Amino acid sequence: MKQNLLLLLAVFISATLSSQTTILDFETPATTTTYQYFGSTLDGSLNQVIANPDPSGINTSAMVADHIKPAGSQTWAGAFANPAQPTALDMVTNSQVCLKVWFNATGSVSIKLEGSTSMGPNWITTQPVNVAQEWTEVCFDVNLPSIEDPFQPAKGHTYGLATLFFDFGTSPTADRTYYWDDLVTKSGGGATTGNITFSVDMNNYTEDFTTVYVSGSFSGWSGDAHPMDDSDGDGIWTTTLMDLPVGAHEYKFTLDNWNAQEEFSPYFAPCVITTVNNDGIFVNRRLSVSGDATLPVYCFNSCFECNEGVKITFNLGQGNIAVAPEGLHIAGGGNFGNPGDFPLFDDNGDGVWTLTVERAKGFSSYYTFTNGACPDYSCKENIAGQDCANPDNFNDRNFDPVQNDTIISTCFGLCANSADECGGASPGNVTFQVDMNDYMDPFTQPYLSGSFNGWSGDGNPLDDTDGDGIWSTTLFMNPGNYEYKFSLDNWSPGEEFTDANEPCVMDFGGFINRVLAVDGDTTVCFKWNTCVTCDPVGVNEVVFNHNMFELRPNLVDQFTTISFGKNTTSKRLVRVYNTTGNLIFQQSIEGGVSNFLLNTASFQKGIYLVNVLEGGVLGTQKMLKL
Repeated sequence: MKQNLLLLLAVFISATLSSQTTILDFETPATTTTYQYFGSTLDGSLNQVIANPDPSGINTSAMVADHIKPAGSQTWAGAFANPAQPTALDMVTNSQVCLKVWFNATGSVSIKLEGSTSMGPNWITTQPVNVAQEWTEVCFDVNLPSIEDPFQPAKGHTYGLATLFFDFGTSPTADRTYYWDDLVTKSGGGATTGNITFSVDMNNYTEDFTTVYVSGSFSGWSGDAHPMDDSDGDGIWTTTLMDLPVGAHEYKFTLDNWNAQEEFSPYFAPCVITTVNNDGIFVNRRLSVSGDATLPVYCFNSCFECNEGVKITFNLGQGNIAVAPEGLHIAGGGNFGNPGDFPLFDDNGDGVWTLTVERAKGFSSYYTFTNGACPDYSCKENIAGQDCANPDNFNDRNFDPVQNDTIISTCFGLCANSADECGGASPGNVTFQVDMNDYMDPFTQPYLSGSFNGWSGDGNPLDDTDGDGIWSTTLFMNPGNYEYKFSLDNWSPGEEFTDANEPCVMDFGGFINRVLAVDGDTTVCFKWNTCVTCDPVGVNEVVFNHNMFELRPNLVDQFTTISFGKNTTSKRLVRVYNTTGNLIFQQSIEGGVSNFLLNTASFQKGIYLVNVLEGGVLGTQKMLKL
């Protein structure tokens, strides 16, 4: 009897220490669902639950799930549960998520926990799969921080959705098939603290200092709590901090109690994290503690060893595009995230947008630019057919391995070698004037309303201090083409044009508005609701010639030809707008070209406006994509 009691006690203790909850095993309806593919040619389709192709070793169950990663998939291709798995993943009482996998060759598997019912952060991490052609179990410790923003652990939360990625970060050249089974949550896990050795190389630092410190969230950002040591005088300072809690931390190397510190800019380097709060923007090194570790020897103010990092500066000329409110961004290529993750900046308003990043020497990548932060890449530049576009990689740009600090200068939508070759337009002070002397109805205040102010009815009031009936305002504007109208008393009323053939207006998908090309300082002056100028001196309005080119055909599928009908030595600028007025294509055509082949294969079905600008003359034609 005593032996039986001891056996029962041992079983109870074992079960308590290693509880397990089955989320999916594909053996019953309650533990089965399908997974929907994304990021490949299988987008929207579902995986299959099949008979176990290798019922052996640690997995002899009858049914398993497959996962196919087709050739040419996005590096981030994966699949999510659809419908969601019947049982939520409880990471409050459990600390691990595990699944069994069968790979034909070694690789990796990643899991992303989403849809938290307890306001938990999305959490993603990766584990290697070092066993091939047999079943093996892979476990993920949710005490550890996510490997992506916001770099927080999933422990303490419940999640409704588990998304899977196989060989994340790679794009296969041939179809790959994986098998997986037994998605479970478990108690237990790894270490709760770690001893971390920090090292920093100060040999490239040229200013005077006495002592280097590690300052971080784990010490309340103390400037002198953790001094480092360089007893051997080799310029590399080192210290080991004991028993740091497992999880996410922030830190940086500082000098002489904050007399100086590392200075990182947002988005600059892969080892930093940007935090925004009421006190400002803070960019620090990030640290994920999962146990004892010795960190690499970083160069001061770098994410790499000294002389092993390179700075890559992107200078992007906006040209004549109307920049979206979210600005211009670099994206894609598996290294620059989604549109919005890596914004470029134009702090001086000169139309050249800039971002500098630090990467390891030898870094290369595909990339693209976007006008705005569009998750579906609908605001991506279209450079198809140009010599810098790679048709086998979504017509993205690319750069070769970088060995030294490098500047990449180009134009949005163009394969240019300079950010100054984007149409030659310049920003300027634009004075808008409207002559109200012939307007007979009562009004109080004229306003300027346009695409540049969100068509505000009272954002830009005009002034008539001298009482001559001509109302004016002056705005500093970046180069580009803009729509506008004059309005009265917050759109009570606004100008109304009915004839798109009037010389100062254009039909933007059913909205007939005035149009202005900004290139330096200029003045425009019109009589209310007409194209009659009140002061032609300095006017930079576009002159319209709707017969300056033809589309052959204008009902298009893959291509159409823009026929100019004559050769000139002047450059032409071809632009395509959708019916909401968004610029989706732009290309400069050298003089002497009489026909231009426009690739429309990537365009969505619908109506488009094709514009050709030559000097100060603008032509427009409608095009229907079938």
